[in-house]
Amino acid sequence: MTDPAFIISFLVLLIFSIYMGFSVGNRVGERALTSRDYWKYNIIAIVCCIVATALLSWVPLLYAVPLGALGGAIAGLKMGFGESVGPWAVHDRVFNVNRKHRDAAGDRKSVERRRRKRTGEAAPDLMSVASDSKQGDTARSGPGTTTSGKRRRKR
Repeated sequence: MTDPAFIISFLVLLIFSIYMGFSVGNRVGERALTSRDYWKYNIIAIVCCIVATALLSWVPLLYAVPLGALGGAIAGLKMGFGESVGPWAVHDRVFNVNRKHRDAAGDRKSVERRRRKRTGEAAPDLMSVASDSKQGDTARSGPGTTTSGKRRRKR
């Protein structure tokens, strides 16, 4: 029977490596501009896992590190990329999760959005926030206001 200390240490290493893999994958996924870049980073993560497994194969306790790091990196890449691609598209549709990721996958503007995010440009303005020169900043409209622009008191 396996020693309980080994199992606990293995689980701690596994959880920590999943977290670290997710953190790294999320940062790298944010830099991916196209789905081709996304898949390239996935392949790099798999190759790194294979190399790490080969290097750590002589220490059974450390088997958890490359396994957890790969799982975390793949999930982090998907979340950082922000779109449903490949098998993730099927997963998101079947389980009805990540609606924004599913919508972004079919959007033509997603490449432009990622480019702006990477270069640090501001997003385009969706509406004007400039005040109208005739009304000025003091005029208000909407429910609870009178025709003169002043608020009514609630009684």
